[in-house]
Amino acid sequence: MDCGGVFVKYVLFIFNILFVICGILLIVFGSLMVSEIKDFSSVDQTFTANSVAIIILVLGCAIFLVSFIGCCGAIRENVCGLTAYSIIMLGLFLCQIALIVYVWINHVQIRQSLDQVVQTIWDQRKTDGLLMDTLQKSLKCCGLYKFSDYGTVYPASCCDSPSNGTCSLTSVLFKPGCKSAVDSLWDTNANIIKYAGLGVTAVELVAFIFACCLANQVRNNERRQNF
Repeated sequence: MDCGGVFVKYVLFIFNILFVICGILLIVFGSLMVSEIKDFSSVDQTFTANSVAIIILVLGCAIFLVSFIGCCGAIRENVCGLTAYSIIMLGLFLCQIALIVYVWINHVQIRQSLDQVVQTIWDQRKTDGLLMDTLQKSLKCCGLYKFSDYGTVYPASCCDSPSNGTCSLTSVLFKPGCKSAVDSLWDTNANIIKYAGLGVTAVELVAFIFACCLANQVRNNERRQNF
């Protein structure tokens, strides 16, 4: 194999080793979070309360699996492994591009959908208050539009230091409504999501090209050895 092929081989190997390590760390972190799950009465409650941990665990497994295939294919110069890795990278690249274009075009519609989700969570707060409490604690908000949506009794999730299961007026006076908090969060992070997505797609494209080049060179070397 020439110098270019060796360079591509080890760059691809090191790149995937780093992602294998990231995958392992995510698996460990997600597993630790899942292990802290308290006893719930149903699987649905468990998933709702720990969806972040489960997503991290699944993401870590996926990253580990794909990167492991890339590592093995690169270091062993295995055409089958490199081809499988290339196909996966191409699929991820196309899906990522489609997702970025969708977010770019439907920015306003996504914001409206998030508003509808918040409205639904608010409407269901009396039968299932877990989601509303989680939303208020995470975004430091209170009520749908403002704290006065609760009347004169504010739930403990509206402030950091509740007293007797409720919050005082002074502790929620300057808290935004959850709908405006979600809108602000989306407006702040939408461009970050789009440009970070473009960065990830660029990395995926480079990995795809490198894997294809290495697979082609390995295949050509095998053909030369047969003659």
